Amino acid sequence: MSEEEIEKDPAALKEKGNNLFKAGDMEGAICCYTKALKLTSSKSDCAVLHRNRSACYLKLEDYNKAESDASKALDTDPGDVKARFRRAQAFQKLDRLDQAFLDAQRCAQLEPKNKAFQELLRQLGAQIQQKSVQLNSTDARVQQMFSILLDDATKDSDREKAAQNLVVLSRDEGGAEQIFRNDGVKLIQKLLQSKQEEVVLSALRTLVGLCTEHQSRVSMTKTLKDK
Repeated sequence: MSEEEIEKDPAALKEKGNNLFKAGDMEGAICCYTKALKLTSSKSDCAVLHRNRSACYLKLEDYNKAESDASKALDTDPGDVKARFRRAQAFQKLDRLDQAFLDAQRCAQLEPKNKAFQELLRQLGAQIQQKSVQLNSTDARVQQMFSILLDDATKDSDREKAAQNLVVLSRDEGGAEQIFRNDGVKLIQKLLQSKQEEVVLSALRTLVGLCTEHQSRVSMTKTLKDK
């Protein structure tokens, strides 16, 4: 089959993509799968192409696209264990551990003897447990900083240090979430009225840390500000 004929045949493009994948050419494989997707109208064929392209994106560490393609494959065939496993891997890398665990658990139910599925489940269980411990520790630190900042008897130097610690916590996703859940925005608004310049600067930096790349927090912050 000539190259021109391959370019018009989705099955041939898929086969070419598979060969490129085996050869380690992920970009080339993605190109073939994408072209094939534009040419085929078969839902089952599209699901396989999305699943294959997801594998390429995993190799390229583009986990958002890997998750998206795996999800598209699963929309057509929820029983596609390969697509579900790839989505679990993408979720794991995106730190969406609960979703990754559910997918990995489903994979293990479908194929109980698959060692790769069992290993991923073990990894995710350990990661979820570690994250839970970390969040509890982070919550305790947030509460401690709040107590210091809200205590009128706190020395100026201690208040400045606590405000700086809050900035550091806000730059970590777990810390930012705990600050937000503990009405941290209201505290920040109060800190912005402080006569201590360093405290005001830290409050502004904390607010930036909370809202960076998190649209829902930006919206909530605006709502609280308007009240």
